[in-house]
Amino acid sequence: MKLKHTILLAAAALLTGCAKNELPLFDEPFVYVETSTGANVAVVGADMKATVTYYIGLSCPAFTDPIGVNFSVTCGSGLTEGVDYEVVTPGGTVTFLPGIWRMPLRIQWKEHAIDESKDNTVTIAITGTSPGTFTLGYPGPAAKGSKLVITKKNL
Repeated sequence: MKLKHTILLAAAALLTGCAKNELPLFDEPFVYVETSTGANVAVVGADMKATVTYYIGLSCPAFTDPIGVNFSVTCGSGLTEGVDYEVVTPGGTVTFLPGIWRMPLRIQWKEHAIDESKDNTVTIAITGTSPGTFTLGYPGPAAKGSKLVITKKNL
């Protein structure tokens, strides 16, 4: 009888131990852009006067050579660089040295009223890597994390 219970308990443990809702394993190298809280969208006030740090991240095995990540910053028709915001991080490329997995990208937001009927977004997009063996954004068809959209609003 004890043997029967042991076999039943072992079978139950095996059957319930295989969770179907396991997190996906990202085994391919990828780069992403996000806020300090991990979001891919953000809102800033039109009256904001501050420099905000966003992050470009790298997910891959340990590496020994520098890895360059190219990015672009574009704005919608309702914003103007130099009037509404200024990109503080120069060059359009951040370089990851060995042991570095996250790099800052800073934007200085300037107080300026906006026309809410226009496109008041700033988009930071990952455009490529060197070497070019990285997925842009998280793996998967949605490519989440390949861009960060920041909307400036009258709050």
